[in-house]
Amino acid sequence: MQQEVKVINGQTIFDLALFCYNDAGLVYDLMAENPIITDINMSLTGLTLVYTPKQVVKFEAKQNAKKLNKLVTIKSEQSLFDLSLQYYGDVSFIYDLIQKNSFIENILVNDVNGNIIELENIKDYVTEFYNKKDLTVGTNTIVKNFLLQEDGFYLLQENGSKILL
Repeated sequence: MQQEVKVINGQTIFDLALFCYNDAGLVYDLMAENPIITDINMSLTGLTLVYTPKQVVKFEAKQNAKKLNKLVTIKSEQSLFDLSLQYYGDVSFIYDLIQKNSFIENILVNDVNGNIIELENIKDYVTEFYNKKDLTVGTNTIVKNFLLQEDGFYLLQENGSKILL
């Protein structure tokens, strides 16, 4: 069943798509229902538009959210900091890892290898970089093909130089 919405001053077509469909990406659906909209950038102030509300089934939304999450098995040489860097590109996401995975008690936990960890909203460009170079971030032990390796008071880089901790 179609409904109507009156456009007030300052509203964009994206605002209206968000209001009508709960998704700003559905602007073209709104345009299809309202042939009066000829350009995505045109002023809509004062117009009355029609839209057919879209129902999101709770189960379907839950399934779609699960698709965004990734499950990863923690390798023996990886710390939580490594995982945060590997999948988010920033160690500050370690707190998100702890919050999302109840078996992780705190930031200092070391014995997590072999556990499966759930990652949410990973940064694809970061993981693509590591995958393309066939690298894994791991700082607990020295293992071949790691970008950074811990050796006492140093981080060893793949070119052999050391970074003092």
